Amino acid sequence: MSWGAKLFLLGLAVPAIILIWDLASGRRRSTARRLAKAQFATASFAGISQASQRASRPIALFFCLGLALICVSMARPRWGTQLRVTFERSREVIIAIDLSKSMLAEDLKPNRLERAKLVVNSMIDNLQGESVGLLVFAGTAFLQSPMSPDYQILRGFLRDINPSFIPQGGTNYTAMLETALDSFEQSDGMADRFLIVISDGESLDNNWKPAAEKLMDQNVRAICLGFGTEDGSFIPDGTGGYHKDPKGAVVLSRLESATLRELASITKGVYREANVWIDLSKLIEDTIKKGRAELVEREKEEAVIERYQFFLVPALLCFAISLYREFPTLPHPRVIKQA
Repeated sequence: MSWGAKLFLLGLAVPAIILIWDLASGRRRSTARRLAKAQFATASFAGISQASQRASRPIALFFCLGLALICVSMARPRWGTQLRVTFERSREVIIAIDLSKSMLAEDLKPNRLERAKLVVNSMIDNLQGESVGLLVFAGTAFLQSPMSPDYQILRGFLRDINPSFIPQGGTNYTAMLETALDSFEQSDGMADRFLIVISDGESLDNNWKPAAEKLMDQNVRAICLGFGTEDGSFIPDGTGGYHKDPKGAVVLSRLESATLRELASITKGVYREANVWIDLSKLIEDTIKKGRAELVEREKEEAVIERYQFFLVPALLCFAISLYREFPTLPHPRVIKQA
């Protein structure tokens, strides 16, 4: 047997002292009654009954026993073991935002990047202590804000980011995934991990798949959000015109979901198109439920079973018996009328 709060066992001294004192005072009362010439009566819940000169008030045995059982119960006795499956409930989230120039296309209003910022800000409003980091990528990638529960810093970075942060054009998924891996490797491996990828899906190459498999090894699930439409839109150049390719043709940027879908599939995550409003916080919750439904037990441990209730219930019963037997009821005066 073990104890969860062993110090409460010191309280057993209290009922012992009360019982010793009650026994000693009971002997004095018994001696006084034997020498007295008056008649004694006992008042109880059942009424008033005459007592013999040798009778004495019952000792507070049940009261003291109840106190002792309460002390044992508060000490939280434990015995026996059971296997318990434990899961870590903390969350770590990295938001990877595509800052290629195609994210300025206006097929989503006001444009793809500004819509993405609105969705992320809405998610931040519903967070409750999760560690969140911000990663930006285009032709290369870097961690703009390390994972932290300080969301004000994240909001500040989110407000200011734009394609000029990364002069190197294109969309390099390999660099983005490797940067995310470096950040996750420095954190708690038992947390629920999520990489939220916000992009229009355009990719420079397909060499990112080995990095995606490493994400799966790190228990990271990708939530991929495709910003854009299949019809697409031209990309403003900031001067009133549109970006052109080397041949002088205006570039039409469309949502290319294949890369994002495949990334979500490899990591057992989810893919959603953001041409309608996305509740990102709810999407994270749904992904957690799905992940835990498929999750193999991470850890089993032997937990000692607490048995305080086996002492608490008898203690309450002893108090009830004590209230009935050991604590007298004062009789009420009554008026006797003379015939």
